[in-house]
Amino acid sequence: MLLRLRIKNFKLLRDVDLEVSREAPTVLIGPNASGKSTVIEALDLLGRCATDGLELALVAHGGMAAIRTAGSTAPIEIYSHWNFYNPNIKRSCDFHWTLRIDATTNGLFTIAFESLRDDKIDLLVTSEDGTRLVIDESESDSQPSPITNPRELGFWAFADPTRYFRLSFFRATLREIRALGPLACAPSWARASTERASPRDAVSISTQALVEREGIGLATALYNLQTDHHDTWGTLLRAFQAEFPSVERIVFPPDPAGSRISFAIEDERFPARKIYASEMSDGMIVYLCLLSLILHPRQRAVLALDEPDAHLHPSAVRRLMALAHEPAHRHLIIATHSNALLDELRDPAASIRIVETTKEGAQIRKVDATALDTWHSEYPLSDLRKTGLLDPTNTAYRTDP
Repeated sequence: MLLRLRIKNFKLLRDVDLEVSREAPTVLIGPNASGKSTVIEALDLLGRCATDGLELALVAHGGMAAIRTAGSTAPIEIYSHWNFYNPNIKRSCDFHWTLRIDATTNGLFTIAFESLRDDKIDLLVTSEDGTRLVIDESESDSQPSPITNPRELGFWAFADPTRYFRLSFFRATLREIRALGPLACAPSWARASTERASPRDAVSISTQALVEREGIGLATALYNLQTDHHDTWGTLLRAFQAEFPSVERIVFPPDPAGSRISFAIEDERFPARKIYASEMSDGMIVYLCLLSLILHPRQRAVLALDEPDAHLHPSAVRRLMALAHEPAHRHLIIATHSNALLDELRDPAASIRIVETTKEGAQIRKVDATALDTWHSEYPLSDLRKTGLLDPTNTAYRTDP
């Protein structure tokens, strides 16, 4: 799981340090345009680095000019601290990865610095002259190998899992980062274009384990959970039926067009027919997307969600947060404005991180645990927030600009 994230010169995040909770979901709150979603975006960039490479990751986010802090010429720097259990070496790996990205005079990006270490073992270092060197893990006395391409990350340049097994394992785990913005749950009549992909769509059968951005591929993700992870599927189905008691089961009818599947529910209120995904409510679709993500046993790196509670009834939020507090699912980072979600936090002081706008850019801070416990014993978090005791910039009574 992710333990710490420090970001410099990335949009509003000139220099922020996020300590991720180990005991509970981490929840980012703060006013609009404070930088909450930018934290989620930075995590998406790291995930794309592992799946697509740094160049395509930057392109997806608009390029260096779009993501570097406005008016800054300093490099973008992201430090992340991770802890994963590695079954290949039968122990936990404590990875520290620092990546510094700069721009050349002609506007092209270049990797100015990169380092990766597992506990006290250096896997990738940058020398004083700027040369990045990768350590051959299979031979203790071998010389480090230089990375010759200044635009290629170390785990792309040296991908042999036999010689660089920790490096390869780190990349493989980063590929499991899921950073999701709004889910594209709108039914066909509410979309600007019916050609736009949706979680409701029938999809080709594949081994895709997790839903993609906007919730795309939900049918396959659910099907694979049912097929490969019976216990998890049982938990998901019970949570879904608890929220929608008339649902008897989720089924996967084949698409008449060929090797595609869709999903549907059998509902005791309509015994004569199946209710297909295209007919389900937005809340049902969003709830299924979030359940499949939070519960999936392969979700080891981090699951970062921006406003996940949209379209959800408070009871669905309550059930999701109950699942998110279980030890196996504490890899969750949420950016939210929802008071209902805050009221479901079991340990608010451990979870909440307040993102504030200052003249120096965004800042992230913890709440005062002692003061919060005193007030929270008398009032719900939603009331504390409305009066400005929890989030001073968000008071309902403030009228000055």
